[in-house]
Amino acid sequence: MQETHYHQLADTWLAHAQDALEEADAKGVLDIDYAHGSLTITLENGKVLLVSKHTPSRQLWLSSPISGGLHFSYDEKKAEWVLADGCVLAELLAKELQALSGVVVTL
Repeated sequence: MQETHYHQLADTWLAHAQDALEEADAKGVLDIDYAHGSLTITLENGKVLLVSKHTPSRQLWLSSPISGGLHFSYDEKKAEWVLADGCVLAELLAKELQALSGVVVTL
């Protein structure tokens, strides 16, 4: 994948995720910050989830208190960021956020 295409896909996903999270967080329990290719989600209890671009590998990396560190590649056929086993970043992040904060979001 060309670097410009990667940045376009990754930036679009991260911006969409930020918007969806802010909309879903009606109670204001999440501190959401998107800057410099990283989406940082800080929970009220201080736990942090981080989704960041990793340009050399053309991946999005998730760091989570539940799943640890995972590396997602873009699947053109599915139009999703996925793990080698098929796990979708959007679904996993939504599931873990709900478990950690009670916030229900569709990414």
